[in-house]
Amino acid sequence: MIQWKRYSERWYGGYAFQGAVVLGIVPILLPLVVDKAGGAAQAGIVVSAFYVGQLLAPLLGSFTDRSGLHKTVFLSGFIMLAVGLALFPATSSLPFWLALAVLQGAGSAASNTVSAMFIVEWKPKREWDQRVGWLQTFYGAGQAIGLGLAALLQMRPEFGLVFAALLMVPGFFLGRIGLPAASDRKVPETPELERRTHLAPRSPLPQTHHYERFMAKHVVRLVREAKTPFGKLILSWFLIQFGTWIIYNLYPLFMESAYSIGAGPSSACYAFAAFLGIFAYAPSGLLGKKIGDGKVVMLGTILTFVSQFGLGVLAYVDTGMNSWLAPLMFILQPVAWSPLIVAGTAFAAQLADMEEGPAVGLFNATTAIAAVLSAFAAGFLAEAFGYGSLPVIGTALVLAGGVVLFPLLREDRKQGDSPSDG
Repeated sequence: MIQWKRYSERWYGGYAFQGAVVLGIVPILLPLVVDKAGGAAQAGIVVSAFYVGQLLAPLLGSFTDRSGLHKTVFLSGFIMLAVGLALFPATSSLPFWLALAVLQGAGSAASNTVSAMFIVEWKPKREWDQRVGWLQTFYGAGQAIGLGLAALLQMRPEFGLVFAALLMVPGFFLGRIGLPAASDRKVPETPELERRTHLAPRSPLPQTHHYERFMAKHVVRLVREAKTPFGKLILSWFLIQFGTWIIYNLYPLFMESAYSIGAGPSSACYAFAAFLGIFAYAPSGLLGKKIGDGKVVMLGTILTFVSQFGLGVLAYVDTGMNSWLAPLMFILQPVAWSPLIVAGTAFAAQLADMEEGPAVGLFNATTAIAAVLSAFAAGFLAEAFGYGSLPVIGTALVLAGGVVLFPLLREDRKQGDSPSDG
């Protein structure tokens, strides 16, 4: 309780409303609305457009840093989400849907980017981890509540999106309370190296807890050094993330088609898994310090593989118990996300031979690209081969990622080991 009071801010409450909408309601209801009118392929395209909007985070971060309009950009995210969600059910035009999905993603990116700036540019460095941890906890708690609401709203998904838009009103006003004054902003102690990124709980894309500016030269350097441990980690991470998000992107449609589990029960299952995942963040970090971050990433990969393999088998084998076995298999995946992202980010920084900022930026960009491409692919694969094909493909991709990752474990170091230690 004392930690909560010390390391959280009043505006975190408003930020939790975005967690409820962006990570809870939208992932369930958006594909339901699009699929009803345009089918699985269009649903995948629209979901990918939402992620494309989130890719604007670095530009929004750069604009905010240069203009100093931190409060304005942060609060504009609530407005963009409200407009994009409220207008979405008003049409069945794919171009209109795509524009609104990009607007929603940009709104999420705006608030997520600046939320972290409020920490790293206003608070002492020694408090960053605790404050970001509580920020993630609020966002993740919002997700769990949002998924529960989605379970209630899935019968009328169009109304649900309008309801989500209305949630941005209290989110906006709560988000204004206690925002730091511009006069209290401090200059980062080491501007380039101390700019970090984190991921919001189970978010499909990097929610930049300070924007990453890395030049094209770093991408070129990565291509040239593709056979280095860091280059292999990036390849492994792309395969694992592609395999993971191929399920998440059309989750309610997948559960309905493959296992005859409606959006209501499947949303409730996801809410429970998200709730469990919140408590896996801190243990994942502690475990990484004890056994090494690479081994924790492998643990998350194994859990994801088991989940995908189980879902793939159940998609084609009717055991008579699929209605509860499939949700049980799925729950492993959101829980596995915690060790994957906590240890994955640290392992990337450990293996890279470039500056930490660009290295973590490339790592997070890999997550973003995998999420966008898998959303686009999932819809077409579902229409061509059926939803049951998604976990089969996901299983193969996660397995391939694990195979690439395994040799890198010899590069793993526990906290306190020197770089020269094996």
